[in-house]
Amino acid sequence: GWSDERERDRGRVALAERSARRAEFDWLRIVAIGLMMLFHSCLGFSSWPWHVNDPHRSVLLGDFLSFLWRWRVALVFVVSGAALMLALSRHRPREILRERLRRLGIPLIFGVLVIVPPQVYYERLQRGQFHGSYLDFQPHLFDGIYPAGNLSWHHLWFIPYLLVLTAIGMPLLLWMRSASGRRLLDAAMDGVARRHLYWLLAVPMMLCHLLLRLQHGDDHTFLGDPHGWLEFATLMVLGAMLAQWPQVLAAVQRGRYAATAVGLICFFLLKYDWPTIGDDPTSLPLGSATGWSAMAGLDVLAWVLAITGFVTRHLTRDTPLLRYATEASMPVYVLHQTLIVYAVYHLAHVNWPLGVKIVLTLSFCVMGSLALYEAAIRRNRWLRLLFGVKDRAADIGLDTVLSDLGLKITSRWRARSS
Repeated sequence: GWSDERERDRGRVALAERSARRAEFDWLRIVAIGLMMLFHSCLGFSSWPWHVNDPHRSVLLGDFLSFLWRWRVALVFVVSGAALMLALSRHRPREILRERLRRLGIPLIFGVLVIVPPQVYYERLQRGQFHGSYLDFQPHLFDGIYPAGNLSWHHLWFIPYLLVLTAIGMPLLLWMRSASGRRLLDAAMDGVARRHLYWLLAVPMMLCHLLLRLQHGDDHTFLGDPHGWLEFATLMVLGAMLAQWPQVLAAVQRGRYAATAVGLICFFLLKYDWPTIGDDPTSLPLGSATGWSAMAGLDVLAWVLAITGFVTRHLTRDTPLLRYATEASMPVYVLHQTLIVYAVYHLAHVNWPLGVKIVLTLSFCVMGSLALYEAAIRRNRWLRLLFGVKDRAADIGLDTVLSDLGLKITSRWRARSS
């Protein structure tokens, strides 16, 4: 019943307050990255123009992608805000900034120079803008800025946002953790949790979508992106709240079904009332653009709350698999889109069903990136540095995960036998 659920929530709150490492947020990170990998694996086979495309495209797949489009990256910023707040309980701000620069800045530079260029190369090949081998393409890597040129950060675009927002948001999060901040906020957060007032974050989320009228599209140009800065800052604050005040997280978990219902309503309203504008409300009069912005902002917040509620409620165990996946998440993400572009480009020449191609692309992306991580990146100190992996990853190998799974299977078999 309701009272039993509230009692279980109080138990989870007490457990979370004692825990320095919150496994539920690590699981949320894995889910977020998995959704982005699925999203990118489908892009080349949809009706949406992408870096490379299959000659046969699915219009229905575009509906699935439009469902994920607005909020798939939002989860990453929620996790980042939670991780930053938790890190402040164990490390000094200067140490955190130094670690973020090492684990995000170095992979960004390495990715731009080494990992992303093959994506641009295959795009130029497919569009007939270049002819020759990848070795022949090397002298042209720095010929201007993408899309007119070849230098780009492609799928790594959100890393500079994370770095800047980490530095800018540090004073706010420090105050939220301070004695004066806690005196002011603890009672307020009890009210937020009790009345589900975290939904008020829909206001800045709506405003940031209205700002798209000033920048003509959601293309995340970094300097000219007021929409992105406001949206991502809001999501990081939400993540910090969820990490610092477990009663708010418990309220989000209780409201996960309501958030799902709100998300579905917003998605269908966006799909059928504004079916053609995408994320560019400049074609709409101000009144209609305001309505669209309200739905779009609420859509993002609702799905973030729904996914966060379901994941953090049901995935809470710290397992060897989670520790392995957490350490592998950054290099897997850095690598995955290059593997996807490679697969889509070569599968375009094969007359197979689109469903088969999508499964093969996703499988190649996941297995290829994990194989590179396990065989090379995890085991080499310099590769760990380039891909943003902590040194402890050297001791968290796939053998540990398989051993743990084997022990679980053996113990369950013995329990059934007895």
